[in-house]
Amino acid sequence: MRRRPDLGGLEAVLLDMDGTLVDSDASVERAWSTWAGEYGVPVDTVLAVAHGSPAGRTVAHLLPRLGPEEVAIAARRQLALQYDDLSDVAAAPGAHELLATLDRCGLPWAVVTSADGRLAKARLAAAGIDPPLLLTIDDVRHGKPDPEGYLRAAGLLRADPAACLVVEDSEPGLAAGTAAGMPTAALRGLDGDLRLFDLGHLAHLLRRARTSPWWRDAVGYQVYLPSFGDSTGDGWGDLAGAGEHLDHLARLGVDVVWLTPFFRSPMRDHGYDIADHRVVDPSFGGDAALDELLARAHRRGMRVIGDLVVNHTSDAHPWFTAASSSRADPYRDYYIWRDPAPDGGPPNNWLSHFGGPAWTFSEATGQYYLHLFSPEQPDLNWRNPALAAQVDKVIEHWLARGLDGFRIDTAAYLVKDADLRDNPLLPADLLVPVGGVTMEWRRQDHRHDIHQPDVHAVHERWRRVADRHDAFLVGEVYELDPGTLARFVDGERLHSSFWFGLVESGWDPERIDTMLAAAAAASPRLSWVQGNHDRPRAATRYGGGQVGRRRSLALHVLMASLPGTMWIYQGEELGLGDGHVPRGHGADPLATAEPGQSRDAARTPMPWRPGPGLGFTTGRPWLPEGGRTDADTVAAQEADPASHLTTLRRLLTTRRRLAGPAAATDEIARADLGAGVTAYRRGGLWAVANLRDATSAEVELPAPAVFDSDDPAVTPERPRTGRVRLAPQQALLLAGPWPAS
Repeated sequence: MRRRPDLGGLEAVLLDMDGTLVDSDASVERAWSTWAGEYGVPVDTVLAVAHGSPAGRTVAHLLPRLGPEEVAIAARRQLALQYDDLSDVAAAPGAHELLATLDRCGLPWAVVTSADGRLAKARLAAAGIDPPLLLTIDDVRHGKPDPEGYLRAAGLLRADPAACLVVEDSEPGLAAGTAAGMPTAALRGLDGDLRLFDLGHLAHLLRRARTSPWWRDAVGYQVYLPSFGDSTGDGWGDLAGAGEHLDHLARLGVDVVWLTPFFRSPMRDHGYDIADHRVVDPSFGGDAALDELLARAHRRGMRVIGDLVVNHTSDAHPWFTAASSSRADPYRDYYIWRDPAPDGGPPNNWLSHFGGPAWTFSEATGQYYLHLFSPEQPDLNWRNPALAAQVDKVIEHWLARGLDGFRIDTAAYLVKDADLRDNPLLPADLLVPVGGVTMEWRRQDHRHDIHQPDVHAVHERWRRVADRHDAFLVGEVYELDPGTLARFVDGERLHSSFWFGLVESGWDPERIDTMLAAAAAASPRLSWVQGNHDRPRAATRYGGGQVGRRRSLALHVLMASLPGTMWIYQGEELGLGDGHVPRGHGADPLATAEPGQSRDAARTPMPWRPGPGLGFTTGRPWLPEGGRTDADTVAAQEADPASHLTTLRRLLTTRRRLAGPAAATDEIARADLGAGVTAYRRGGLWAVANLRDATSAEVELPAPAVFDSDDPAVTPERPRTGRVRLAPQQALLLAGPWPAS
């Protein structure tokens, strides 16, 4: 199995030239094509092997009938065709960004090429690159795939070969790096220890690895496993299916992937009812499938976090099976049991999210057990030290297996009031009528069943475990008040916590403005999110159709400027609204108690390409496809430069390039640009958005615009300056001037 390169511990970066640092493909292929015609070799045969090896070795491979002297003559002819052909030689995409990053990080670098010195110097000069160390075929006895060049470069730079990263675009070059004992990074879809889309991708990974902590300003992506990708055709998403789509996430600009629960489960709540915390459920592909997904993600420079569900287990968990058997069983105190009330009913007035009392009577032992969710999901007793020690072992197990942290399900629910006191009822005049189970829950002031102060001690305990593994903990804390939420990420508690203000909002620009400002001021360690698998999709909540998509995108631009972690729920990058699930075809257990609260519409399969199954499955999907059109699919939006997908990708690419300077400060300030626009400034990074439904008055841009949600032509290389009027929900990123350091 390939190792994950330690980018934070690198001592040097060694770069191939042609096709890697310098975009000379057209020149190389023209020369080889002309040569092929002269020597009577099929052009396709030549071009298939022309990259990465010295000319003499390639000629000998293509023309085995030639003797050594004839090979040398043919190789000199090929090189002669290349020497003066520099018409379209330029730096490869992201090359100058990478070299600037190496300089800022103080990382030595060198160019190691199979070209001769004359050609290498000419091409590097044409690309505007002056390497501190250049090794060509003239400097070694053997060219690639021999490791000599890379080993010599490491020696001249006084770097440990094992701490040198080789960046290559050819199989011979990667073989040379591997033979030298060096980690490799591969372009052109080749398979190194890292797989890169361009050199800007590597610059980003180096900045992240050498900035502590790695999750600071990361882009996260929630994969709802049952609906993301199905590799078997059974209609149910799995880990192998998710792995097949990792390139989509890497191109989007994702740094960390959150996988919803993959543990063994009876699936009454689609994985959130766990029967064994240490085993991958066979329906998701088993343990080997997780190992492969982690390896594939790590090769792309992405981290992967799991879903820690330990407020409750499944009633099929061995702990609960044992606990239910006898009041004297050692596992009895892993759960919360109480005698009936004097009238024989539940011990207190607490309610289940799924309707009715939060207590179910066990005939076998004559006591009630607590469940804040369904009866099949009994709550754990977090006042039991033995349970806490068991969960520590679960966390250690998965971090040692390669997970990079956890999203913590119902993170504020774990600890309950020690005396299990009744919740007070709220005054009727404070309630907003919503009906059904939701209304029952809202009638109570949940003072004793959730959000107990003692929960912070549990988080602090986990934090100590996570920090030993450089792992990330992000909490699901349904606390909308940002000041109260900030206490969950204070000091050595959770690294971050989702702020759900936008998730719980419809479209109200004034309210969103006020809420977002309060949250931005509360803590630099929050996680910014618009949607998840438990709530209607953002584009639907914000008005639906093109209007809803534009509003969601404007908020993504504002989120991109804020310190913390920015999250995307699967399909949000496509601007998806809720899928259509016909009555009788749903699967959400919550809908049984509260039909109007079904979560199925946010969970319909991810639409990858047009056609039956949408590229999600070759079989019948576990949920209906949702009424998606061809235009909703990744394949269709990939080809459209103005699509929601390409626009969000542009946003994240621009944010990635600005992340280094922006991350120098966590201070965020509202900026008053007038004209009714919303603006934030963080260092030299500005986000400016018109959240209103009318065109803004004219705005004087305080810095050049490098991203425009409505204009793909605006880039860091082609910025916009001066005065602008922003269309409804049009949003910009501005860059500079940066404060003096």
